[in-house]
Amino acid sequence: MTAGGAPLAPTYEHDEAPTRRIVAGLGGQLALLMVVPLAILPALVVQLAGESDAVAARAVVASMVVCGLTTLALTVRLGRLRSDSLYVATVDLVSLPFCILALASGGPATLAALVVVSGLFQVAIGLRMSYLRRLVTPQVRGTVLILAFAALVPVLADAGSAVEQRLDWFVPVSVVGTAVTIVLISVWGPRPWRIWGPALGLVVGLGVAAGLGAYDFELVADAAWIGFADVGSSPGWGIDYGTFASMLPSFLIVSFAILVRMQGISSNTQMVSWRTSRALDFREVQRANWRMGVGTMLSGAAGSLPVTIAGVGPAFINQTRCASRRMGTIAGCFFLLAAFVPKLRAIAVAIPRPILAAYVIVALIPLVLRVVISSVQRLRSTRDALVILLPLAVGLCVEFGVMSFPPDTVWHAVSQNGLTAGSLVLVVAAILNSLIGRRASLEVELSARSTGELRRFVTDFAERQGCDEHSVERLEAAAEEALAALSEHASSRSLNGTRRVRVALGRIRSGIELEFVSAPSDGQNLEERIALLAEPEAETMETTIERDAALRLLRHYASNVSHRQYLEAEILTAVVSDAGSPRRSRWARLQGRTS
Repeated sequence: MTAGGAPLAPTYEHDEAPTRRIVAGLGGQLALLMVVPLAILPALVVQLAGESDAVAARAVVASMVVCGLTTLALTVRLGRLRSDSLYVATVDLVSLPFCILALASGGPATLAALVVVSGLFQVAIGLRMSYLRRLVTPQVRGTVLILAFAALVPVLADAGSAVEQRLDWFVPVSVVGTAVTIVLISVWGPRPWRIWGPALGLVVGLGVAAGLGAYDFELVADAAWIGFADVGSSPGWGIDYGTFASMLPSFLIVSFAILVRMQGISSNTQMVSWRTSRALDFREVQRANWRMGVGTMLSGAAGSLPVTIAGVGPAFINQTRCASRRMGTIAGCFFLLAAFVPKLRAIAVAIPRPILAAYVIVALIPLVLRVVISSVQRLRSTRDALVILLPLAVGLCVEFGVMSFPPDTVWHAVSQNGLTAGSLVLVVAAILNSLIGRRASLEVELSARSTGELRRFVTDFAERQGCDEHSVERLEAAAEEALAALSEHASSRSLNGTRRVRVALGRIRSGIELEFVSAPSDGQNLEERIALLAEPEAETMETTIERDAALRLLRHYASNVSHRQYLEAEILTAVVSDAGSPRRSRWARLQGRTS
């Protein structure tokens, strides 16, 4: 990051090829950063659920193989669902409490079925992400992450306390050593070392454990360097349908939480992968989500946990200034090779649980703090605050036993933990918040012939809102230019047949919002073209002036323009400030009297 906090421009973008030495070195570092959770977390889940070592071995091997294959698939640009940016697959932390409960209650087959269904659900909703655009907001992403952290902490705390009585004094020493190292390096360490803070903290914790006799060296010494682990049989088909039915709502919520987090990680990855500022490509988010959903289904079938995009990816790209997808190839191959190194699995399994708990919790705290600060800064109204505070209150009350429901009620199954209960309240609150407000919609043909009908529709809405004549004129002009820009955008792609566009108008805090939803196209993002119009060179190019006349006028009339391109739709949104509305005029007169 720069001094001002902005991401550094990468030396190598996603489709560029660094030298082999750079690819091997940086790809190896990325693999070393990510192989630790792949080996640790599945084994931790199996141990806390009380299953056998064979189940733990199968879960670890499956996570490495599936994440390796998924990472390799993300580096291949084939078909409509190709991925352009650098993504690395890893085991998802949010799902740990639910996987432990499902494995302990229903066995490996039940957990496998739940993970497969959650992956299928993730694919289904991810490919229709445009319908969730008003639901998956930064505030919603932040709230889900806080609820997940609150659900994860008690599980890790229980894991940290499960040590032999003779080693009770070892817990505070190991936790403090691991936590202090992570904080010192991640916050105050040299900038190139900060990304290694959690890994180095884990190494220090292992040193403390070895020095105090709490590390099982015999287990590591007995493991072979190369070979096939004793993974036992497959999860099988012995599904406990009672456990499956009771845990299914929780796993669907977890799938939604993974989707929400992946959207944020993918957006951050795109931001640090380009030398110049570009509009976010939501098609890229959907492609990554689709492949991660397939990876989750494969992971469940193999007997492991849900997978997601590694959150360390954007920080690694920004730190190394290399966004080449070829590093993902190195990381994916490393994961596949590590699956056949039993000694690596033994090293991970032998790590004492207090160190693991400190490693995960302290590594997540900075992320949670950044999310909280970002969510507070984005609050624009009391309704936005309620959308965050109400789910948090319900989730925390359920998580810590303040609120509960009788076992025989419908709500008992969905209120067994804070993440499920809070997320359900969050979804309902976010939907109600998006529906509240005066909105109107109209569907017309995407062509200049619809200008008259669109103009009458906009005028009627603006007059109902009490806008003055000047604001009505600006709103009409912005709507006409947006329709013209979309129509030209569609015709330039030689799209056959009559296209329709759905126009929605609504009042927001900063003015009137116009939203145009049409079928997808593969053209250049209009938001990027508007940004290019601000360049001095654009003012002297006749072809650009003639082609982008509608966009220039739209930029003039609207205070903000965004263009979201999805696999199933594209959405052009323009905000026109209505400074002439009666309410704003009264406020302006009041300011004039007091000045």
